[in-house]
Amino acid sequence: MAKAHDGRRARSTRGGRAAARKRSGWRSWAIGAAVVAVVATFAVFVMQAARRETVEDPATTSLARENAGGDVRVLTGAHHTVYHSTAPLPSTSALRADGKPTLVWFSGTWCEFCERMEPFAHETARTFTDRLAFVEKSVDDDWAAAARFGVRGTPTFVLIDAEGKEIARFGFQATASAFAQTIAAALARSART
Repeated sequence: MAKAHDGRRARSTRGGRAAARKRSGWRSWAIGAAVVAVVATFAVFVMQAARRETVEDPATTSLARENAGGDVRVLTGAHHTVYHSTAPLPSTSALRADGKPTLVWFSGTWCEFCERMEPFAHETARTFTDRLAFVEKSVDDDWAAAARFGVRGTPTFVLIDAEGKEIARFGFQATASAFAQTIAAALARSART
């Protein structure tokens, strides 16, 4: 009798294990499905964020052309609209005819800090057009200019003289007044050299 009892116990234990495996399989599937759902939701969010495109502002395009004294190509992207000057920067072999220094804003469409300066940068620079030209250069579209001035991050502003020699350099400015003060200080430094 003991043997029969042991056999029944063995069969019932095996049956219990099979049932436990079925329950465990269901739980594993449910957990896996939940993980897939979370990952898919995150992927959709990332793709939507990546598709975000800035837009061209016609008034800023006009202002950028005026500041640069030439044509600009508008580049839109995830964070910042770049009003990229298509003209080459001054150099010893191509002097700026009017003798003014040029303030170059190196930026990128992906630059969040450039996006924060976009509402006031071109308008603020406009107040200095009697003393300088202001151009924006995309580091992605004019990597040679960025390399020439050793630009390692954006935004980077480089004030160059009519021969293309660097006079001053500065980075992100949080407000229009801070930007104007920094430009004025850079121009003062240029007058001393």
